[in-house]
Amino acid sequence: MAAFVKSSIFAALFLFLSLCGCRSITNESADKYVYYVIDINGTKPDAQFLDREDAVKYVDAFKEFHNYKIVKAQHE
Repeated sequence: MAAFVKSSIFAALFLFLSLCGCRSITNESADKYVYYVIDINGTKPDAQFLDREDAVKYVDAFKEFHNYKIVKAQHE
C-alpha cells in the first residue's frame, strides 16, 4: 500500500511538472539591429540604417571623402 501511494505521488508530481513547465519569454528585439556609419575620426554616427546593405552602399558612396566604419548595435 505504501509503495502504491509513493508511486502515485511521484506520478502526480511528474504530471504536474510536465503540464506546468517553465516557458521562456523570447526577446522580440533580439534579432533587430541597427547599423551606424561612423567616421573613424568622429565621435557621433553620420547615419544609421536598419539594413546592413544600405549602410554598405552609404559607405561606398562617400568613401572618397570619408573613412567610415559600420558598427552593429542591438535595437531596443
